[in-house]
Amino acid sequence: MDVFAGNPDRARGPSRICRLVLLLVALLSSLLAGPLAKSAFGEPAWTTYHHDAGRSGADPDATSPITPTLAWQSADLGAPIWSQPLILGQRVYAATVGNKVYSLDASTGKVIWEKSAGTPVPSEAVTCGDVKPTVGIVGTPVIDRSTNALYAVADTWDPTTKAIHHVLKGFDLTSGDNVLSTQVDPAGADPKTLLERPALNLVQGRVIFGFGGNSGDCGLYSGAVVAAPEDGGPPSFWNYTPAPPAYGGGAVWGTSGPAVDGEGHIYVSTGNPNFPTGQEVTTYDHSDSLLELDSSMTLLGQFAPPSWKADSNTDRDLGSAGPELLPGGLLFQAGKNEMGYLIDETTMSAGAPAVYEQKVCKGVKKEGQGEGSFGGDAYAEGTIYVDCVDGVRALTYNQDARTFTPLWHGPADATGPPIVSGGLVWVVSGKFLTGGGTKLYGLDPATGVPRYTETLPTPVIDHFASPSAAGGRVLLATGSTVTAYQIAQLTPPSPTAATAAATSVTQTSATLNASVNPNGGESTCSFEYGTSSSYTQVAPCAAAPGSGTGAVAVSASVAGLTPSTTYHFRAVASSAGGTANGADETLTTPAAVSGVENLIALNSTNQSPGGGVLTLLEQRLRIAGAKVLGTSITASTTGAVKVKLSCAMYRRCSGTVTLRTLGAVPLTGESGKTAVVTLAAGSFNLTGGRRTVTLQLSRRARRLLAHTKLLAVRATLAWRDSAGVLRTRQTILKLRVKGG
Repeated sequence: MDVFAGNPDRARGPSRICRLVLLLVALLSSLLAGPLAKSAFGEPAWTTYHHDAGRSGADPDATSPITPTLAWQSADLGAPIWSQPLILGQRVYAATVGNKVYSLDASTGKVIWEKSAGTPVPSEAVTCGDVKPTVGIVGTPVIDRSTNALYAVADTWDPTTKAIHHVLKGFDLTSGDNVLSTQVDPAGADPKTLLERPALNLVQGRVIFGFGGNSGDCGLYSGAVVAAPEDGGPPSFWNYTPAPPAYGGGAVWGTSGPAVDGEGHIYVSTGNPNFPTGQEVTTYDHSDSLLELDSSMTLLGQFAPPSWKADSNTDRDLGSAGPELLPGGLLFQAGKNEMGYLIDETTMSAGAPAVYEQKVCKGVKKEGQGEGSFGGDAYAEGTIYVDCVDGVRALTYNQDARTFTPLWHGPADATGPPIVSGGLVWVVSGKFLTGGGTKLYGLDPATGVPRYTETLPTPVIDHFASPSAAGGRVLLATGSTVTAYQIAQLTPPSPTAATAAATSVTQTSATLNASVNPNGGESTCSFEYGTSSSYTQVAPCAAAPGSGTGAVAVSASVAGLTPSTTYHFRAVASSAGGTANGADETLTTPAAVSGVENLIALNSTNQSPGGGVLTLLEQRLRIAGAKVLGTSITASTTGAVKVKLSCAMYRRCSGTVTLRTLGAVPLTGESGKTAVVTLAAGSFNLTGGRRTVTLQLSRRARRLLAHTKLLAVRATLAWRDSAGVLRTRQTILKLRVKGG
């Protein structure tokens, strides 16, 4: 999409017919292409299992709790839901075992779009299991805001050949259009023996997930971890290799799935080995362990509990729950053996023992018989919340001493993986390995005593059902529906502001421009400007940006400027959620006109028979400028980016070219902060023809591109026409890594 920004009254072509044709073409192109929809990064978000890559299970936004009320229950979505709903902005996303993915309105639960991930597998076609009536999407999907896509692993069925395949599917968040389809079955595996139960995660442009067996642990299978590129490249695998007499197993099946730290290290827990009846396993082979992998699936380290041999021979999987990252560089891991472990990330490469361990859970039928923790844990404000089959438990975490101590034991039927939102611990009731929970508890985080007990409109199906939370709501899968409870009055996040180039710049006036995203809060805006970045004057926006969740163009006209002077300006947006400042931009007012410009000025007031020639001269002198060629650009390994430009024949084109992200993106190392990032900038000077300008990506831009591999960017060309008016031309480009 190529956008020309300037004064439309001066952009006159050679004839009225040509102008009309060009206008119609431009309008049709704009309507057909449509805007590139990007989610506002400041909006409510629960984009992966238990909120974040570290699996904290803590919603940071619901700071003003209210008495819970049933907000809505969706229509029946056609098949049971075994995963957590995901939330981004004003939409909720749910996936069913019928291989359907839904986008719902977060305020009402109404279906916005529905898409299929393929034909689901009939339950009777797999070797064993408890997912019924079909096996489709079971593990919780993941949302990548940088690609505006949701990713899910679907178990698919070919009715003609009876073939089963696991396929990683990608769906555009806005439209639901399919953007990715990659087969992800490990080489040599029998897909009917595998279940993709763990939640998905993201690292360095790859989707990370695990495979285990079906309930009943039948058939010949081996656990695996998969890293599948979001750009459709071939996946990488870590595969469990059993040590005889074991012949399989090592399942990666904990509901919470892999956890990922800030350096891109992946932590995943495994289950017990399978071996012939009457024999015993004695050789360590990475079963019943916590593993550390990189994004290429290279094994970096491991932790095995001191009871590994006994656990492995008695079906006490460490991997019945996934790991959780804690402050201080430690991991918490619990499993079937009823123990909880604190593991130092930095010592896993040496296979070091836990820095602390203690009994956490207690079996319901018989203590010590593999009825410990199932699913995933939560952490908030110094407390670890552990799902146990005898009821959720809270542990006080001492980061300095690297220990934990019991704090409380919740209701006996509060067995689901907990989360924290609105000052409460939310847990779904249930019976061991049967699902069917009918209550949602809101527990006091200090005592574990229920403050609220909500009766669900329909029971849950998932054995390890866990709610999600964002936007002041707690949401959970209730059978084949999604149910939402309003539990907090959410203060809107701060708006975001992106200052843009000024337009209509004369010797004494200019129009200042920006885009503001209110992020759901009623917002106001203004422009600060002056001859330095200290800004001595303020101009209110001509119109307020409102209270939506998308970027809104705003502007302000300023007068009384001094000719031949450089001015600094920036946009400022405010709401109840806070104040945001846009980046500093500059404009330079032109000097007084003379020479040819006097001739043009004369023509504008004295239309002679030869005026048409002067009008054409005015068009060429004033608005002719450079434009970007092509639709994509590539960054070298050193961050160099070459942009191809063209300039009209017999014209001299000089100005600046700037590459920015289309919208606000998370700032690396600055938790919770987002901004439109300037990726690179430079100048150009050419006379008639084409030329390549080389720009250098900033360090932040290189880190961002290394993570996403592909970015949609806005290239802005700025130059001054012969009247000194600053003009801009914007082009949307795809920026990718060389060889990526």
